Amino acid sequence: MREQLGISAEHLCACLQEHYHLIPAALDFLPLGLDYRAGVYRIVSEQGASYLLKVRSGTLYEPGCLVPAYLSDQGITSVVAPLPTRNHALWARREDWTVIVYPFLEGETSWRGMTDEQWKETGSIFKQIHQVAPPSSGFESLRKETFDPTGYAQWIRIFETQHLHASSGESTSRQALRSSWIENQATIHAVVASLEQLAVVLHRRNLPYVICHADLHPANLLRDRTGRVFVIDWDEVMLAPKERDFLFIKESPTDSETLPGTPAFFQGYGQADLDWIALTYYRYERVIQDVIACAENVCLRDDLGEESRADEAQLFQDVLAEGGEIDAATQASAHLSPDLTIPIRRNA
Repeated sequence: MREQLGISAEHLCACLQEHYHLIPAALDFLPLGLDYRAGVYRIVSEQGASYLLKVRSGTLYEPGCLVPAYLSDQGITSVVAPLPTRNHALWARREDWTVIVYPFLEGETSWRGMTDEQWKETGSIFKQIHQVAPPSSGFESLRKETFDPTGYAQWIRIFETQHLHASSGESTSRQALRSSWIENQATIHAVVASLEQLAVVLHRRNLPYVICHADLHPANLLRDRTGRVFVIDWDEVMLAPKERDFLFIKESPTDSETLPGTPAFFQGYGQADLDWIALTYYRYERVIQDVIACAENVCLRDDLGEESRADEAQLFQDVLAEGGEIDAATQASAHLSPDLTIPIRRNA
């Protein structure tokens, strides 16, 4: 369950009026997404127009707004970009909050709602995105792939030292996560070891870098009532090998039950020449990112209710026990041991 943010509707309305000349007649919180530091609202203006309002606390990753606006300006109209403020900025600030307004698109973002034609269209869209060169200036803060798993390994060592021991008054969600972590500790360590091994190989390669959405999956592909596909949620955008955007796309025919539109995606994208080492690295990395995100939400945050923590503890178990596996074909192509299969979170 998503909880509302700690900013009042009055503050949001004042910010919208000041920065966007937008006076909401309705402001409805939408319990969407997995980022507990951000929330989305549907706005209906006094004139009857609908907008999507995104509000987040903490430091804004500016390329998440700048890059989709740039891609949209390059003619990729399927990229959903923020609307400008009255001063032509792509976001506004209100106290400790960042406010971003988007056009509101009616559509579907279910995990299994994509048709083959929509997957084909998605492949074509990402081919265009990957062919756009970033501007020579203005994107200095855009993250670039380093293939460095050191931070993950350090985080896990510190977490295990501080949080794998039972304590009095421990919540049910913390108990559940701690028990599941201990049960799957060997698997977690094996994933980190695989990341470190793959990173050594990738550092010797000279893979070309492109603009990557870096969180491509059906929930970030909105399909409107006409069936057209729009790419939303650019919070993870970065410069990386194109394989970063193929994390949730599986080429092997044995994966057809997981994502039935995958062959159609590559029909739209064209010849991909996948680097399986890079793709395997990204699949393992996603597992560790999900493990860390769940553990942080359950054990390290004070602003979540117990119901939300319980949801995260359950999701942690799903990641390690019921998610999709890194398939044997992928591991063989990457020269990995075929006996290590790792689940991947599907509803990120």
